[in-house]
Formats: sequence, structure tokens, C-alpha cells
Amino acid sequence: MLQDARRSIQTGTQRSYAMEGNVQDTSGKSNNGTASGNPAYGNGPQGYGKALKLDGLDDYVTLPIGSLLSSLSNITIATWVNYSGVAGAGWQRVWDFGTGPTSYMFLTPAQGTTGAMTFAIMSTTVAEKRFAAPGPLPTGWHHTAVVINGAATTATVYLDGAVVATSSVAVLPKDLGVTNQNWIGRSQFTADAFYNGMVDDFRLYNVVLTEGQIRYLAGDR
Repeated sequence: MLQDARRSIQTGTQRSYAMEGNVQDTSGKSNNGTASGNPAYGNGPQGYGKALKLDGLDDYVTLPIGSLLSSLSNITIATWVNYSGVAGAGWQRVWDFGTGPTSYMFLTPAQGTTGAMTFAIMSTTVAEKRFAAPGPLPTGWHHTAVVINGAATTATVYLDGAVVATSSVAVLPKDLGVTNQNWIGRSQFTADAFYNGMVDDFRLYNVVLTEGQIRYLAGDR
């Protein structure tokens, strides 16, 4: 059963960043990230080795995924995060992929400084839609995932393997075109804060992972 879940998850993997002291792509496709600022590496969740540590000042990672996103109707983005919860640093980004403040998709640990963890997406022709969890991303290690199902036109946000927000979506990743600002830890909006915390086991799939598969990634094994 576990082998079946592991196999099915691996099938749709397009990018994978284990953060073992670097931001290299461990999916086998050699699409390595580029670190900016001076990120460090600390201890990841139990059993995951090292994790990327961003200081909230100028650290971020650029991922070479623009042409991939422009081809996708279905997507799953999953990663472990350890958010510092630093007060006064609003609208941080776990990740933010786009071309600027009018075309993007992102996951923020909190709207403003104390609001809800939120996934948002918009294009140059369709207004932003937000998918908000009941509250902010808790501090400490937690697993997050965003799933967009192109056929069903839905987006779903998971926290630690449980659905925390879901609704219809009018913009798919491919509608953003070839994105050139694909970041872990940085926003498309210059006024927003850089992410202060840790990120580990960042994965991007070209398939809709099921709730059971998301739970598996979150540690339900």
C-alpha cells in the first residue's frame, strides 16, 4: 500500500528540492534553483535531513519553472515549512510564481501580519481570487500543499494533510504564461516582506494529487 502511494506520487514529479545544503533539483531533471542573499541550512522535519533557512531580509530562491507552469492545467505544489511568525513582517511568501503584481500565484503564511494563511491566483485578465485557511500558518514545522484541478476548475489548500480551503478557480497555471519571477521566499510586490523561516522538501507535480497522497507527503504513513 505504501509502495503504491510512493510510486503514484513519484510519477507526476516535475521538480523536487530536498534542500540538503543546496537548492539543486533532485527530481532527476536538473532544473536547479538559484539562491540569492545568504540563505543558511538548518535541521528539517524529523527524518528529512537539512532544510533551507531564509532570514526575512533578502534571502530567496529562484526556480527555473516558467515554461513548465505555462503548460499546466493541473498542478500540485507541496512543501514543508517552519514559519517564524515574526510580527510586523506582513504578506510574506512561502512561494510566489509570476511575472509581476498583475499575474501570479502564491502562498502566504498570513494575510498582512496576523491574517489567514492564503493561496491566491490572478492573471492580467482575471481578478485575484483568494483561498484562505481559518487562521495563519502556525509556527514550527507544518506541511502545506496547493492543488489545482483544471478539469474540475477547483483549487484546494491543505495544511498537515487536511483541507483548509477549497473553491472554484478561474485561472489555471497555464493562463499565467511563461513566468519569469518564480520565487521561494519573495513576493511579486516590493512592499511585501521576505519570508522569515525554513522550507524543506519542496515538490511540484503536473498532476492532481489526492487527499490520501497529500496526507502521505505530510507524514501519514
